[in-house]
Amino acid sequence: MIRATRLLATAITATAALTLPLRAQVGAILVRGGTIHTAAGAPITNGSVLIRDGKIVAVGTNVSAPAGARIIDATGKTVIPGMIDNHSHIGAKSTDLNDSPMLIGPQHRFLDALDWNDPDFQDAMEGGVTTIVTGPGSGENVSGMAVVIKTFGTDYSKRMLLEKGGMKFAMGPKGRNRYPATAMGVAANLRQYLIKTQEYMAAQKKWEDDGKKGNPPARDLGYEAMADVLTHKTYVRAHVHAATDIMTLLRLKDEFGFDLALHHSTEAYKVAPEIAKRGVTAVVLPLGDRIGLSDDAMAGPYILWKAGVKIAMHTDAPVINQKWLRLCAALAMRYGIPDEEALKMVTANAAEIARVSDHVGTIATGKDADLVIFNGPWYEPKSRIDFVIGDGQVVYDRSKEGK
Repeated sequence: MIRATRLLATAITATAALTLPLRAQVGAILVRGGTIHTAAGAPITNGSVLIRDGKIVAVGTNVSAPAGARIIDATGKTVIPGMIDNHSHIGAKSTDLNDSPMLIGPQHRFLDALDWNDPDFQDAMEGGVTTIVTGPGSGENVSGMAVVIKTFGTDYSKRMLLEKGGMKFAMGPKGRNRYPATAMGVAANLRQYLIKTQEYMAAQKKWEDDGKKGNPPARDLGYEAMADVLTHKTYVRAHVHAATDIMTLLRLKDEFGFDLALHHSTEAYKVAPEIAKRGVTAVVLPLGDRIGLSDDAMAGPYILWKAGVKIAMHTDAPVINQKWLRLCAALAMRYGIPDEEALKMVTANAAEIARVSDHVGTIATGKDADLVIFNGPWYEPKSRIDFVIGDGQVVYDRSKEGK
């Protein structure tokens, strides 16, 4: 009887092993027949994307559906990677974005104010924005660490891509009748803090090199956080508009060697060669609310691109609702940026600047299966989003939303 039971159990196990690959396909999705804009190469006409276990496993024109896979017919539609907004402030109360009157607070972490259930995340996702960099405001000259987070899902370990998503610098005086009240003072204050961070790091290293004898140097959360910037564990994402302030940041980068991304970058085009030769990236102004600016400023992203600067787009949400991120990139096309390069501004380039390109930003084998399917060109205002796929699951289906 015992032997018969064992034989039956063995047979059941063998049958399960044989059927497991088939059953594993039940969660697979094949997006078939659309124009695939991978943001990593030329568009693929009549292409397909196969998704399994939350990842992209095949992209091309000859991709077949495994047994049990869900088929999404994208014939006549446009498929792009999930979009990425490099500069947002959603996910926290407006009263938690700045800790004034403190002027330098690198120890502040947006993570500690993050509301995972902020309805703005849902709104962003329905607009095809599946990943954002969100963080503190510009009320201090250093206001703390951002996070890189997906806009959908309940598994927080999957949503959070980077807890250290960039240190926010914000150039310019932050109020009258207090220091620093000038561009000179802001630069001096930042330089002094960076020097103090170097001294803090040197003291820590000396204690370790001496065999950790005696008491360690007193901990300072601000210097610890800024040390991550100086050791390239994270980078500076700098709120900056004026060309003079941009040059100040470039000089500080030359002096201290940190990685730098300019944000807003209104007058960056005026010093584009200086930015390009240092390999500094630029997250350019959200064009949608700046239409009243001069044509020179509106053409700034094109000038930067022509100079060889890697650029991305942002909304500064809630300044602009994140569902309009793609139309900010479309406006950049109006001033000369080719459509595939404009797409990279909200996908591939955005992922690289945010340091998450190993996960998102392109439609490529091994990447997270975050896709957006439009019923027309992605940059066309009248095009609607039919589907958003996040981590291999349909997280938005317009046909079921009545929109």
